[in-house]
Amino acid sequence: MSLTFDQGNQDRPRGHAVLYYRSGVGYAATYVVVLPIDVDLAKYVPPVFANQIKMSGMEEFAAFAMPPMPESATSYEFLQELAYRRSDDLICGGEVSENDFMESAQRVNDDVQEYAQLCRQTNATSTAIGEAHSPEALNPDLAVHDVMYSLMSEKDRLHELAKLVGKLKFAVEGPDQALVDEAALEMQAIAKYLPDNYNVTQIIESSRSVDPENSSLTQLYLERCYKLADADYAGLANVEQAIKELTQEEP
Repeated sequence: MSLTFDQGNQDRPRGHAVLYYRSGVGYAATYVVVLPIDVDLAKYVPPVFANQIKMSGMEEFAAFAMPPMPESATSYEFLQELAYRRSDDLICGGEVSENDFMESAQRVNDDVQEYAQLCRQTNATSTAIGEAHSPEALNPDLAVHDVMYSLMSEKDRLHELAKLVGKLKFAVEGPDQALVDEAALEMQAIAKYLPDNYNVTQIIESSRSVDPENSSLTQLYLERCYKLADADYAGLANVEQAIKELTQEEP
């Protein structure tokens, strides 16, 4: 695989990404979108051109990059913040030549197709698993919670998430595995109604830990969510730094 995910997960691509390359002493980037539905371009062009579209293999227009060649980017930090705020995947495609435009365009095209294939694989896996294995099917009570969470404001969802963190930690200390699973499923249900960059999965994993030091980390993860909800980016930077320092201290 030629793509490296700096943000996001290659096993769960979001379908939209900032794709960047190292170019000379700087960076160049483009934006990739994988459409969630198939589009038959031949339907939207005059009949006289329809056969040409099909012969070129473009009748199924499913993924694209704009611009088609990477454009110069201010800095890597700019790309990080851009992807973070938009909940995009941030992907490195390696290095490209500053002067070879044809090669750059081909590299982007190849990487778009690779990213689109990852998205198709994820969709196929989700379809194969089916609704029979959804949290709601495993626990019917979640269907009621799901409706409740869908009607809540974002702040109310965060308050509910904080309560469930306490419930999960109590179950872990019990230990009560059934309650652990129940709390984790409820947190996953809330996660569906929160932006991906809230990283609820990270909060669940931290809350499951029996390590007492992880309580501080879990609290920071929650605080990070509140900073995002308030668009308090100055405070967010401080929380991110505290998380970084705490995780670096771990053996």
